[in-house]
Amino acid sequence: MLLYATLLLCSVAIGAQVYRYDLYDREPPHAILLALIGGAIGLHLAGLVQVAFMAWMGTAIGEHFNLWLALAAGTTEELAKIAVVAAVALARPKWFNDPLDGAIYGAFAGLGAAIYESIMHIGWPSAEPFLPASEPVRLMGHLVMGGIGGFGVGFVKVLRTRSGWWWLTGCLLGAMALHTLWDVIAFDAADRGRMLPWHTAGSVLLMVGGMVTFRLLVKKGAEKSRGWVGQT
Repeated sequence: MLLYATLLLCSVAIGAQVYRYDLYDREPPHAILLALIGGAIGLHLAGLVQVAFMAWMGTAIGEHFNLWLALAAGTTEELAKIAVVAAVALARPKWFNDPLDGAIYGAFAGLGAAIYESIMHIGWPSAEPFLPASEPVRLMGHLVMGGIGGFGVGFVKVLRTRSGWWWLTGCLLGAMALHTLWDVIAFDAADRGRMLPWHTAGSVLLMVGGMVTFRLLVKKGAEKSRGWVGQT
């Protein structure tokens, strides 16, 4: 139980850092919970699609199994996260009324996906006595990618500007690319059974780049939110 308690504690601590960014119209706790659950369900469905896709590709994959799997994971999992954001935006417009909401709901959908993936990775029940060091990184990574991918939904749904669609497309493609590259490194390291210097350097660069990008998007969204609240 200590293992899962630690996982929960890490999730709450990471989620609290994101929740504090929502300065102007905080989302209700039950909305955040639904985003978490939606993210977990989305990851499960994305996994089923990945298995079906890899089976359909068959021998055409050749020696590039890891690359195709990384592409499948990066695409389906980020689409699942943004689907959660879009569902909230369409089904609950009273909740989704702030330009920053795309990043907030996307981040929590990503966190829900990460919690589910962590449980699947370490097993239930698990023989591990303590939470592996890789799991907080998994939590943060999925959260950041979900926040980046979902960011543009807020601009499209709330601001309704032409540029919003460019933001949505660019951010989603960026999240997919970040996720794919991250998995390429992770899969290669797993195959080798150890982390090479380029694995470590690549992982650090991707994580730092993702966190900086997410923070810049939050800053941009907060500026728009401040102006939006002033107008409304």
